[in-house]
Amino acid sequence: MAITPQANPKPVTGSKFSDSDATLKKSFTQPGSAVLLLVIAVIASAAYWFASQQPAQQPLALDALTNPDSDLLQQRINDKLFGETLVDVPGIGADIDNTIDPAAMGAKLAGLTKNVTTQNLPTADELQQFYQRNKANYRNPSKFWLTVVTYTTAKHGGQAFQQAEQALEKALEKALEINQSPLPGLPKGDLTDHYGGILTSELETIYGQGFVDNLMQVTIEATIQATSQTAESSSSNQLPCWYGPISSPQGANLICVDNVVWGDYPALESIQDQVINDWRFAVSQ
Repeated sequence: MAITPQANPKPVTGSKFSDSDATLKKSFTQPGSAVLLLVIAVIASAAYWFASQQPAQQPLALDALTNPDSDLLQQRINDKLFGETLVDVPGIGADIDNTIDPAAMGAKLAGLTKNVTTQNLPTADELQQFYQRNKANYRNPSKFWLTVVTYTTAKHGGQAFQQAEQALEKALEKALEINQSPLPGLPKGDLTDHYGGILTSELETIYGQGFVDNLMQVTIEATIQATSQTAESSSSNQLPCWYGPISSPQGANLICVDNVVWGDYPALESIQDQVINDWRFAVSQ
């Protein structure tokens, strides 16, 4: 079979782009293409700006959920545990313990006392006798006019009591020399406090129960001693001045009592529950 020779192909000259490429290139060179490119650039810029703002907001949300003081975190925990937002019940909260019923507290105290002591009740005579024997424990606060000179442990340490004793001895020696009583002048201490009509309950807050007990005891003894003497000798001040040392949280104290108004004794009926509790403790010992 004879083979027909093909015609020589035309040589390719000029650009290597196809007709479709040429058409696309032509379309981008038209005026409408510039507007399209501008719109694409604006959209891309807006997307980049929005994406750049997201990381700045994320730490705030994360901090709100990880901060122990965050209300949002607490709300999420409540929702997880209870399925709903908790609402405080009226009358129950941080101040619930501040509401105290004296009658209820007294009843609880009486019940506890019976549990740790005895279930028995005193007769009327036993209760009256117990009250009379311990009447001093139930006296209402007394009122004192006195001066307190303090030798502080902050300055003298363990030598505060000794310093007060030495100051009192010097004052006594001076009083004997001039034959004067009570002691003239004031001992020189670290603190000097003058009280006019202060209640023993207030003194207890400042100096402690031991100080008040000692003050009451020495003043009562001085008063009893004064009443047993003649009218001539009792005309002078027979209250303790100066006396001590008496220990307190501040240190060692010397006292001079100018006057005292004793507190009265309450009626047994008004403090009967308290006296019964004390009686139960006493008989259980």
